[in-house]
Amino acid sequence: MSVQLIFEKTGNALTGALLVNGALYACKTQKTDAAVRAEQIYLAKADRNMKGMDASFVRLRDGVNGFLPYAEMLPGAPRPPRSGQPLLVQVKKPPVQQKCAYVTMDISLAGRYLILLPFGHGCSASARITDEDTRRQLLCAGGKLCPEWCGLVIRSEAVGVKETVLSAECADLEARWHALQEKMRGAAAPCLLSEGDSLPERMLRDLHGVPDEVVTDCPALLPPMPCPVRTQAHPLSAAGVPGKLEKALRRRIWLPGGGNLAVDPCEALTVIDVNSARDTGKKDGLENAALRLNLEACEEIARIMQLRQLGGIILIDFVDMTVPAHRQAVADQLAKCLSFDPVKTVLHGFTSLGLMEVTRKKTEQPLPGAAEITCPYCHGTGILEKENDHEQ
Repeated sequence: MSVQLIFEKTGNALTGALLVNGALYACKTQKTDAAVRAEQIYLAKADRNMKGMDASFVRLRDGVNGFLPYAEMLPGAPRPPRSGQPLLVQVKKPPVQQKCAYVTMDISLAGRYLILLPFGHGCSASARITDEDTRRQLLCAGGKLCPEWCGLVIRSEAVGVKETVLSAECADLEARWHALQEKMRGAAAPCLLSEGDSLPERMLRDLHGVPDEVVTDCPALLPPMPCPVRTQAHPLSAAGVPGKLEKALRRRIWLPGGGNLAVDPCEALTVIDVNSARDTGKKDGLENAALRLNLEACEEIARIMQLRQLGGIILIDFVDMTVPAHRQAVADQLAKCLSFDPVKTVLHGFTSLGLMEVTRKKTEQPLPGAAEITCPYCHGTGILEKENDHEQ
């Protein structure tokens, strides 16, 4: 498997792309403007209390509010907070359409292998670490590293990593927290205290393993990389990223075998419909053709969910299957494909109507698609999709 990261600077924005075996799995842009993003930490000011909702609105900066449920407040904090009270909060979900940012007082500082919880306690391990012996060894190592005053989460990437490396990252996360506290002492609410990790740091952190290569036109903006870095002019265009992104943002996405996916984002959920289209199933019968098509769709669905940053409830309408073993095979294949997604994704199984229910944590605003395509590469509006089922 070939994994490549590409970073290109355009004006005041840095765009990063992740390609796996040539397929585009992620394309993200970080601007130097004042956009509210996940992981940012603010010294906010309590604004309006909504007792009926068990929540408060807090001011992150002038004209920008965050939604703070009382359940996201620290134990012992006054509920509701008094008006104007400064509160240290972190963005869990960025603002989406008319909804303001979702924030928490339970701060977390994420590294590649560890997550420091300044207001937590004890050591825990990622649910992705399923081997009990490995889990036990990591928890033992984490227990030695975890300071008494905080909590520590061991990420799945820590498997096979030396304790000295984990210890160094833990010390770095502690230093970041102490620096944040020092900055907070001289700050006046509301204000931004921490932007969080840079785009290259986040994309590298979310990878399973180490990329084979990093290609960029701005090596000075990158942190130290654990792999070869190659400098190239216009690396995104050279890799065909704009065209790949435009195709992935269409409503109808074609599969290699002749089937296609129809992706329809709604306000409450996203529906993905798997269609046989040109794949008539004449060669191996309808049931086997449905299984083959659905298995092929699983990898593309997992890629599209990650690339388009879909979140919340996702319903997948696979081609109908009557054999229970076939349904289980499709569920297993989808789970396997989603295991590489850095965002928490849960499969809830097939409904009585044969729809696969999936929930994916909302961490970023989803990329628009179909009707209006705003490309993170060119920061402009692309061409409207031609509604032609036979266009590939």
